[in-house]
Amino acid sequence: MKQDKLADYSLQLAQASMAYAQHLRGYGAKKDQFLRASSAVGANIAEAKYGNGIADFVNKLHIALKECNETKFWLELFTPETEEQAEALKKMKRLNGNIMRMLIQSINTVKARPDWKR
Repeated sequence: MKQDKLADYSLQLAQASMAYAQHLRGYGAKKDQFLRASSAVGANIAEAKYGNGIADFVNKLHIALKECNETKFWLELFTPETEEQAEALKKMKRLNGNIMRMLIQSINTVKARPDWKR
């Protein structure tokens, strides 16, 4: 199912972010903000599954999308020190982009439903 794939990807992003953050030096609070944003993606996707109706579902997906966008910002900010870190960063960017595209598609699909209230 698409939603399960989305949850799987968001879990992978959170795990990869936690592993990458162990190598971040000199970023201070920025590292913490990165970890909060990248893990909030999956948390909001998980909350959306048990939302209070369609509007709540869409709202949680929107929040997850905003957190993805913030994660994208942090991923662009970090400078890898090794080739291994560069590969990990590239993988997280790709994963984050996939999640963003899936969230946008999911939101658009729900909003196209006849029972969607604008």
